[in-house]
Amino acid sequence: MNKKIQLLACILLVLLAFSCRKKEEELAIAEGKITLKSNLIDAEYSKKNDLLIYVSTNPHQLNVYNTLTNKLEIVGLGFAPMSVSIALDGKTAIVGHDARVSHVDLTKLSVTKVYDVTCEAFDVVLGSNGWAYVLPKRDQWSNIHCLNLSTGEEILSTGYSIYAGSKGKLHPSGKYLYVTNNGLSPSDIEKFDLREGAANRMYDSPYHGDYPISGDLWFSEDGNRIFVKGRTVLKASEIKSQDMVYNGTVSDDTLFNGYYNYRSILSLDHSQVTNTLYYIVKGERYDSSTMPFVYINNATNLDITGKLELEKYAAVDNTGKTVMRSVEPLFVFINSRGSRVYVITKAEKEVNKSEWKIQIF
Repeated sequence: MNKKIQLLACILLVLLAFSCRKKEEELAIAEGKITLKSNLIDAEYSKKNDLLIYVSTNPHQLNVYNTLTNKLEIVGLGFAPMSVSIALDGKTAIVGHDARVSHVDLTKLSVTKVYDVTCEAFDVVLGSNGWAYVLPKRDQWSNIHCLNLSTGEEILSTGYSIYAGSKGKLHPSGKYLYVTNNGLSPSDIEKFDLREGAANRMYDSPYHGDYPISGDLWFSEDGNRIFVKGRTVLKASEIKSQDMVYNGTVSDDTLFNGYYNYRSILSLDHSQVTNTLYYIVKGERYDSSTMPFVYINNATNLDITGKLELEKYAAVDNTGKTVMRSVEPLFVFINSRGSRVYVITKAEKEVNKSEWKIQIF
């Protein structure tokens, strides 16, 4: 019996090593574009080491693209990914799954541990304090699931509940988690204290529908400003009376300033070096398309200063006719020097068959 157990243990170790194996390859850049080999789910960028990381399916994996060396390294995942978060120091990451969270060492390129969690990880945030924070996909009013990465203990956040499907971001100080809700009208933004490990709700913004929030957020590099999906800009502060207060609106392309053409931000990044915002926009209606541009704004006065046009491609529609379409941008990132823009795009050249690329400017 002992020999059978030892044999089974060896087999399991081999399978684990195979599933978490790492690969390295140099990516081919053709006309400023890199074609990806899997279906992308979520992505983040670390300016600490200029890594673009993304999770994908078919197969399930964490992809680590070093933009300095143009090398892609892959870490296999045992479960389908739903979300990803990279540490502030760029050395580790977590991947959210259905009822699980994987902790990944980006230096060794291996999964260090898989944790059980009692929800679907719609969004995840990796803290700087040895904790991970999981925002659930369902159950309407719920709590943030706080995971102690040292012990595996799962604790629910304290204070008021959050709405399922909320999105969160770690403040650059590492001390706070800001969360925007989805599916509520009006949408709001709230703040959680992470200094004791488990998230403790502090307060929400002083507004109730005064300014559009719309369910996602991004920080300026210095952490002094918050840019939300609804184009509103807020201040971030340690002082409650100065925290999450109005600080402007990201200017839109004048072609789409009408009420029915209001367009929300889908992805945004800030370059402190060039004092510039880069972002992509999508309409509020369920059938609105993503605009095939990356918009560029002055980060101080928020005026639009230009835009980058994304590629068009020939596609076959459901009638068999060849038509010209624009790619759908989903993520935009700027490198640490403010000199390169990376846009992750999706194209459907054939019905129900997507092609993913990274476009570089």
